[in-house]
Amino acid sequence: MDMDSNISVGSEPARQWKLREAVTLIAVTTGFVLYCFFLFYSEIGLNPFVLFGAITFILWPFCRDSYIVRRLFTLVILTFVVWIFKEIIALLVPFIIAFVLAYMLDPVISRLHRRGHIPRSVLAGFVVISVVSAIAALSIIVFPGIFAQLNTITQEINSVVNNVDSFLESNQLYAVMANLGVDEATLRQIIETEVSPVLRDTTQAVFTALLNFFTSLSGLVNQIINIILVPILLFYTLRDFDKIKNLVRTLLMNRNQRILSDLGRINELLHAYVGGQALAALFVGLLASIIFTLLKIPYGIILGIIAGLLNPVPYIGIFSSIMVGMLALMLTGDDNLWLNSSLITITIVLLHFVDNYFFQPRVVGKRVGLHPLLLIASLFVFGFFFNIIGLLIAVPTTSILVMFFNDWLQRLRAPLAPQVDTENAAAPPVEDTADNAG
Repeated sequence: MDMDSNISVGSEPARQWKLREAVTLIAVTTGFVLYCFFLFYSEIGLNPFVLFGAITFILWPFCRDSYIVRRLFTLVILTFVVWIFKEIIALLVPFIIAFVLAYMLDPVISRLHRRGHIPRSVLAGFVVISVVSAIAALSIIVFPGIFAQLNTITQEINSVVNNVDSFLESNQLYAVMANLGVDEATLRQIIETEVSPVLRDTTQAVFTALLNFFTSLSGLVNQIINIILVPILLFYTLRDFDKIKNLVRTLLMNRNQRILSDLGRINELLHAYVGGQALAALFVGLLASIIFTLLKIPYGIILGIIAGLLNPVPYIGIFSSIMVGMLALMLTGDDNLWLNSSLITITIVLLHFVDNYFFQPRVVGKRVGLHPLLLIASLFVFGFFFNIIGLLIAVPTTSILVMFFNDWLQRLRAPLAPQVDTENAAAPPVEDTADNAG
């Protein structure tokens, strides 16, 4: 009797506990659903900050006890940060430009600081003054000629399009085609339905692209080429860049040495690639502009700048530079088309030859070297997914991936290496032993 009564008494709290858990689960589910409806109908849920706060409030108590919840919460944080960065990217452009310039110039500043014991603030100030002076000189000397040539090219293209349109609408074309046996009515229908719309759409697309380019360029200039803001940001970033690096080392040193080591190697690779490509682009663009101007090739400054900007794209850059030059000469009706086209081709090929076989090996070295097949494949893949940005980041990104792939291969081979070395060291050749004994 006593045992049965204990069981019945002990089972009652268990049933009450299960009942409370069920009621709690129903209440939580109902409250959560109603809360979602409230966020939706009140439109408060359309605010990402509110959604992020709600997700944090729900997941945070379970992060300590559940690995899956921790990973999910990490993904939510990363997504939220990416969204914030995307929304304020226009505001951050001056900071990004200053950081990229500081990142590229930091090795030179650090080397001069160590060797000459010159304060970083003095070196940073000298660099900022040099950059501002260079931009001012370009604005006064080069930019007017660039915009004048762009204006001339635009007018020439417009003239060519108008001449083609007039020729298509004239009776001269119909007379020529009638002699070839083409019916005039059929030809008129083809021109009106097929050729003219394509010509108008192409012209509109070209001028829309030029308008968007100048509009975005002016908007970009208003935001980043700021006489006051950008130099100040560059000065402070350059001055304290070593502190930024030390902060990253301090945060990762005691937590993950492997990530710190990988970041160091990636930093060396990016410095080699970005610095080398920037100098190579300046080298090719400057020399091409000078040579084209001396050879009196029309729009030489523009074509030289285009050759320099396209230089960082392997293989595609050289052909694109030549094609752009020939297309510009054809559209503008150059009298010496074949001569100037040949001069453009020879100049760009020679500059790329000097860049690839003399300049790049001494500046970049073999640290970013990729097999040609892998390099071309990476250009196609990144260009397909990310357009022109993909072409620019294809080589360094693929080099980083190859670096991690080589690390993985070394880890696979690591267990075999000590065994082979031990056997070779423990078992010397019999002939050597016999000779020594003799």
